[in-house]
Amino acid sequence: MNLEQIRKSASDGPRSGLPATVAESALEVLLLRWRASLPPSVPLTVIDGFIRRRRATLLAVVTHALRAAEGRMPTTADEFAAYDGLVARERPRDAQPDDVVLRRVLRRVDAVLAEGYAESITLRNHGQEYVDARAEALLLREAGWDAVPLLSLLPTLAIVVGGGVVAVRDAMGTIATHPARTGTLNHLIAAVFKAETTVIELADELAVGADTRERLAQYAGHLWDRTRAESRRAL
Repeated sequence: MNLEQIRKSASDGPRSGLPATVAESALEVLLLRWRASLPPSVPLTVIDGFIRRRRATLLAVVTHALRAAEGRMPTTADEFAAYDGLVARERPRDAQPDDVVLRRVLRRVDAVLAEGYAESITLRNHGQEYVDARAEALLLREAGWDAVPLLSLLPTLAIVVGGGVVAVRDAMGTIATHPARTGTLNHLIAAVFKAETTVIELADELAVGADTRERLAQYAGHLWDRTRAESRRAL
């Protein structure tokens, strides 16, 4: 069951007897799978006791993970920690060849379109935003930052320092910094702004937009190629 299926189940909660929130629904799904994976030798009383004692903690972990998967801005240390798991999943996917990455982006676009959302908004918010974020990540890495584009529900850009996420830039351009790093990342903010500006300039030079599925694919290929060329010239 994926995030969207869990969300739909949660919205049916009051009528079906399922938990009333997405996080509670997700936790129930995870607990069912966990129970099923345990050997028969583990007594149910032990399992149920553990869940009862730790339920609040488990629910908090799931809530933070869902927020990260949706691309919501983190504010607390625990919410930033949830992004660490998302980065671990997305980093190897970002490293795949462009055509593989693009197919994944288009699958996301198709999934959102299948839910009835407007094509122009979907292409922009779920397609072009990630394409642009990946180009910005290329530039930031050349500038010495460990930047990872995240294909969350709304694409985001994560910055990793010392193995943990210290900053997240959302699709609106807002940058959230880890509470432990407050006031120490001004140089990062300047680097992100420079990368954003460069990508905007490169995109403006392209002879293709991103207003259809096919044009989005062309836009991505051209932008990523141009960004790598720009990075090489900057060295």
